Amino acid sequence: MPEFSSPSEIAREALRRLAARRLPPTPENFRTYYHEIAGSTQDDAFPAGNLKAIAHALPRNTPAALKLAQQFEHAVGSANWPMLRRAILALATAEHGNSLQQLGRLLHPGVSALLVDAPELAAEARKLAGEFSDADDCADLDTAATRLEGFIRQLEWTGEDLHAVREALLALLRLILHNISELVLDDRWLHGQLSVLSEAFAGPLDVRVLDEVQRRLRDVIDKQSHLKRQLTDAQERLKSMLAGFVDQLAGFGNVTGEYAAALEASATRIERAQSIDELSEVVAGLLAETHQAHDIAARSTAEIGELRGEVEAANQHILRLQRELDEASELVRHDPLTGTLNRKGLDEALEREIAMARRRGTELCIGLLDLDNFKHLNDTYGHHIGDDALRHLAAVVRESLRPQDAVCRYGGEEFLLLLPEADIAAATAILTRLQRELTRRFFMAEQQKLLITFSAGVTVLNPEEPPHIAIERADRAMYAAKRAGKNRVFAAP
Repeated sequence: MPEFSSPSEIAREALRRLAARRLPPTPENFRTYYHEIAGSTQDDAFPAGNLKAIAHALPRNTPAALKLAQQFEHAVGSANWPMLRRAILALATAEHGNSLQQLGRLLHPGVSALLVDAPELAAEARKLAGEFSDADDCADLDTAATRLEGFIRQLEWTGEDLHAVREALLALLRLILHNISELVLDDRWLHGQLSVLSEAFAGPLDVRVLDEVQRRLRDVIDKQSHLKRQLTDAQERLKSMLAGFVDQLAGFGNVTGEYAAALEASATRIERAQSIDELSEVVAGLLAETHQAHDIAARSTAEIGELRGEVEAANQHILRLQRELDEASELVRHDPLTGTLNRKGLDEALEREIAMARRRGTELCIGLLDLDNFKHLNDTYGHHIGDDALRHLAAVVRESLRPQDAVCRYGGEEFLLLLPEADIAAATAILTRLQRELTRRFFMAEQQKLLITFSAGVTVLNPEEPPHIAIERADRAMYAAKRAGKNRVFAAP
């Protein structure tokens, strides 16, 4: 049987066989003999095979997309070209409509919600969103697109204005804080509050930072108000005692004045005395006045001594209250040894991050880490070196974490990390990177370089579960990491 190498030869042979068998040269008959001679199948022919491949690749992730894909597939399978044309047009229109709907949602509520301080621009965004969603033809789209270009220019100008206003307000606030700081050089407790605000406004503003500043200052102010009242009461008592001291001195002055007058009168009577009896009477009176003055002076001396003791005690009380007031600004939510959050600070950070995760629909992971061989370090070098090691670890952690992360001293040598907007893989990577950074930065103990490591457990905190459940999971994973050889990070499902 001869072989035909070119499509034209195959076509001539197909026509010859149709004529020999006296079959009409319809497209169906011609196609059948053509494929028979070429040794191919009709499914491999263009465009049917290619269209079937396209139909197979069409998205079916929504009911509307599934319906369009099935219409396209049915049209190809039945070789119904009018139906195929309608299906293709429907697909194109659907894609076009989806894009316009997405653009409309981007404008409203997306952009319009950000324009609270520009109501006219927000209204324009809402109007444009409606025009794009309702556009039926190219003319409508061209009109809306032209207006969109103008809207974008206005949006850029508004953004620049808002940025300038924000920077001006921050500069004004920094100036106010600086001036207050200059006015209260001796008021350390107020400096504590001002330093918190200054640090918050030094970097980029963040909801977490501002919320933490608000919570911290509220608690500090409450604590300081209580201590301030006690301090004021102590100062009032001191003033009262000083007033009593002045009264005692005035009374003593009166007594000494009367005694001086009695001495002067006795001297005059002695000069005028004519007999021993008169002198004896004067001396007796003088002795009586002397004894009385001595008794009053002794009582005044005792009372003044007691008053001096009370003044000293009140002064010490004031100094103690002042120290407590100084410490209140720094230690309300932070561990005094490491400077990390304490349990109170952790509770508030958990409450804030859980609420934010719910609102944004993001994941929140926690990591629990424990220093390896910490007891051996304490026993070998002493507790003061152990404390230094904890400070070293806390410093490395704070410098290595992301701005939105938080670290808390959970107990002893355990630290708990809050890692918002991070899934389990990202959280594990953060802890692993922290381990590498800790091994790179040696800890110095009595002129010796010591390598300190930690084991850690990581888990996802479900916003609907109590935090202690997730912490227990992380704790189990951390102990599994220790059993596996330490200096490891294990994830808990």
